[in-house]
Amino acid sequence: MPTNLHALIRYRTIDECLVKRYRRWTWQDLAEACAEKIYEYEGLDAVPSRRTIMYDLQSMRDGKLGYFAPIAYDRSSRSYTYEDPNFSIQKFPLSKDDIFELEYALSILKNFKGFQNATGIENIITKLEHTVTLQEASKKEIIHFDHSLNEPGQKWLHMLYDFIQQENAIRIVYQPFYLDEPYERVISPYIIKEYDNRWFLICWDHIRKDIRNFALDRLVNISKEPVRFHHDTTFDAKQFFENIIGVTLPEQGKIEEIIFEVSADDAKYLITKPLHVSQKRLEDNKQKAVFSIRVIPNFELESILLSFGDRLRVRQPRKLKKRLLERIKKQLQLYGGII
Repeated sequence: MPTNLHALIRYRTIDECLVKRYRRWTWQDLAEACAEKIYEYEGLDAVPSRRTIMYDLQSMRDGKLGYFAPIAYDRSSRSYTYEDPNFSIQKFPLSKDDIFELEYALSILKNFKGFQNATGIENIITKLEHTVTLQEASKKEIIHFDHSLNEPGQKWLHMLYDFIQQENAIRIVYQPFYLDEPYERVISPYIIKEYDNRWFLICWDHIRKDIRNFALDRLVNISKEPVRFHHDTTFDAKQFFENIIGVTLPEQGKIEEIIFEVSADDAKYLITKPLHVSQKRLEDNKQKAVFSIRVIPNFELESILLSFGDRLRVRQPRKLKKRLLERIKKQLQLYGGII
C-alpha cells in the first residue's frame, strides 16, 4: 500500500481518536493507534514517527485536504483534542445530488483501478468511497467500459509520466514485432497517447532527429539518460493529433482532403460518430452520402476505411485509392485470388 494511502488511514484514525473526548491523546497515543490500524489493514508493523504525526495534524488543520480540523493542543497535558466537540472529518454536508454525482464519478474513476503504479487515482477512489460510504456489494454495474488488455504497456505509464513532467531524456530498449532482437534509442519523451486500447509514446528520436512513436507494450526497459532534453519548437501535441487518425505520422506527410462515399445506413453512423473532427457531409440522398475529412493519410486511416468493406468507396486522393486497392488485392490473394 503506498505511503499516501497510509496517510489517509492515519487521518481517519487520528479523527476517530480525537472525537473520543473522554481521554487525552498525546502524539505517542495517536502514533500507536495509527500503527494498529495500519497493521489491521496491511499487516505491516509501521509505527509513525513524531514528525509524521505532527505533519498529519497540520495537514488536517489547514485547507490542503479540505478538513480545516479545529485541533487544539493542551500544553499542560501535552495532548490534542477537537475544540468543536461535534467536529469530525467524516461529517461532510453532502446532499443526495452530491452523493449521486460522486457515485457517477467513481464509476468512471474505477476503470483506472488496477493499473500498475496508478496509485494516485486509487487513493482518490479509496478516499471517496470512505467519504460517501459506498457499499460495492450492493451496487450494480450501470456503466460498462471497454477495458484495455494492454497490461505490458500500462506498467510503464507512471515512470514515463515522471520523465515527461521532469523533462528528462531517456534510453529505451525496444523490441518491435518485426525484429528478432531489441534495439536501443535515446529519446526525449513528449506525450503519452492511448489509441485503440494500446498506449504509445510520442517523442523526439535523438538518432533519427525526428518525431517518433513507440508502443509501450514493446518496451523492454527504460532508464534516465544523462543528455540534454531536446525541445522541438515545432511540435504541438494538440495540432499533432488533430492532423492524423491514430498515432502514426508519415515522413513528409501533408494534410489532404479525403473524400469518400458510404451507404445511406452507414451515413447515419458516421453522422453520430465522425471519423475525424474535420468531417463534413458534402452530398446526401436515399442511396448514399459523401463525406470529406482533412488529415494526413496514414496506416490507421487506411485500416478504418477498409473496415467498412464494400460499404465505403474512396473518391480521392488518387494515391490513397491506389494504396487501398493494393491492400485489397493482397487480401484477395490470401483467399486464392478473385473468384
